[in-house]
Amino acid sequence: MRLASWNWGGRDYVGTISPDGREATPLGVRDGSRGVLPLIQALAQGTPLPQPSGTRLPVEVVTLRSPLPRPLRSLFCVGRNYRAHAAELAGTVFRQAMPESDPWPIVFGKLGECVIGPHDAVRLPSPAVSVQIDYESELAVVIGRGGRDLPA
Repeated sequence: MRLASWNWGGRDYVGTISPDGREATPLGVRDGSRGVLPLIQALAQGTPLPQPSGTRLPVEVVTLRSPLPRPLRSLFCVGRNYRAHAAELAGTVFRQAMPESDPWPIVFGKLGECVIGPHDAVRLPSPAVSVQIDYESELAVVIGRGGRDLPA
């Protein structure tokens, strides 16, 4: 299931994206400004998804937003968590932090205010603040009940 939030016609919507990624179907959610958070909370309590409500639209005509535009708290992030990523970072500004053996993950946090949508402009700080800017792509997977001791 692919949940998404988007803007169309000056209004915020929450719904599903078709398996082929081409269509957005709005769901009956009162306030789309909170993104998919109300859906996730409802699903976690065993409530089914609301029924489709509105016109199914081609994804290219909507403006995709962050699925969680206002997270409830800061985000817990893990970097350098697989071998290929560790090798990539060995040639970057992080090379001095690379251990001689047994590389460890980088754990860091991000404030909820830094969340943007997939096509939003990234505002970089001035060089007086930082010149060591790294790009990141984030993927969130929400596992419902039974998310313990899952096989690889």
